[in-house]
Amino acid sequence: MRWRMPYPALEMSHFTPSFHTFFSGLEAHNDREWYAAHKSDYEHHVRDPFKAFVTELIEACGSREEGYDTLAPKDCIFRIHRDTRFSKDKTPYKLHASAGISPGGKKSSDPGLYIHADAHKVVVGGGVYWVEKEDLYFLREKIARDPQAFNALMEAPAFASQYGPVLGERNVRLPKEFQAAAEQCPHLLNKQFFYMAELPSRVLLQEDIVDVVMGFFDAAAPMRAFLRSGLQAG
Repeated sequence: MRWRMPYPALEMSHFTPSFHTFFSGLEAHNDREWYAAHKSDYEHHVRDPFKAFVTELIEACGSREEGYDTLAPKDCIFRIHRDTRFSKDKTPYKLHASAGISPGGKKSSDPGLYIHADAHKVVVGGGVYWVEKEDLYFLREKIARDPQAFNALMEAPAFASQYGPVLGERNVRLPKEFQAAAEQCPHLLNKQFFYMAELPSRVLLQEDIVDVVMGFFDAAAPMRAFLRSGLQAG
């Protein structure tokens, strides 16, 4: 993860330091009793400003690309409550606020915008995280037709300086029809195609936080278009 964008002096905007104070406390006391005692802090310093923030991000994405005009914040924001049914970790709450802003909402496979903020950092990214088997095949076909084109997108200065390489779990083996292309583009082995940039926590407090996030969104536009066209090939 990389951060190579200069930022101006801090100005208070959507968020205050109380956002970070809440998550620092939750990190130390991740239980229902502590959360109940600090629920009003969560609502006033995390939930409500994050909703307003995501509302602005949806509008900014919609001013650049189609498909965002029907989204509401509730379609994008992930719950703070963890699903512990099948997890050994039974702590009840996530230690961050996050949203997946893309056509179709947070559960969509569309490569939109991901935003995550906790007590220590802000994470901005996008790409394809949840990929169905059939969609993965179509996307690999797209890459295999011109593997150097995918490499060029990943190595483009605007993308590489903000994100670094595309991330994701990989298969050990590929179908025969993709093996030759994978020698030129090893990312064909990927089962996921996402990219993330990590910023200091103080960036969340800047007056221009929306512009900062959208700068990362814009840097990923060619990669996002490529991934989207591959998924739609089927």
